[in-house]
Amino acid sequence: MGVTLAAGYSLSWFKDTFAADKSFDVLLQGIDQVPAGSNGLLFTPYIVGERTPHPDANIRGSFIGMDAGHKLEHFGRAVMEGITFSLRESIDILRGAGKTVNEVISIGGGAKNEAWLQMQADVFNATIVKLESEQGPAMGAAMLAAYGCGWFPSLQECATAFIRPAKSHEPNPETVAVYDGLFALYQEVYGQTRSLNDRLAEYR
Repeated sequence: MGVTLAAGYSLSWFKDTFAADKSFDVLLQGIDQVPAGSNGLLFTPYIVGERTPHPDANIRGSFIGMDAGHKLEHFGRAVMEGITFSLRESIDILRGAGKTVNEVISIGGGAKNEAWLQMQADVFNATIVKLESEQGPAMGAAMLAAYGCGWFPSLQECATAFIRPAKSHEPNPETVAVYDGLFALYQEVYGQTRSLNDRLAEYR
């Protein structure tokens, strides 16, 4: 199992800190008009440390590549991309272990924004499936209860009845290539900033 300690929290932190007067819908308007890579702006979501693939309590997040041309929507997209890159690291661990990951089910907050769903498809190079219900944990609990009550002979049949896809997003090969390059840069950030964050820890 892979864990990004501040996935959705990174976006909440960004909104509360830089756009507290805006709703999430307003904050994310125009995100789909910003090109992949946010015009050279990269974010790492290590704002409370990290666990996968770096179990490190001292590492902290960063924006790299800021310039005077970047607006709120560039920062917003960069945060979303950084979160998605972090999630890809867990997917790549599975792929490195010989598992095939060509379809990912997206639930929760990350499934509410169409631009983010397409971003996930392009970063993961996999089909992203959005379900009719975004309530993953609650849905899982209901499924286990239904199976436990004997309403279904197997969990597979229970899942077939409960889990219904609503929409899917396919990866765009050109954007996949762009994100592959950016992801390689993202993976370098931890190693380049680790010692700095260790030294900064005494000032927190």
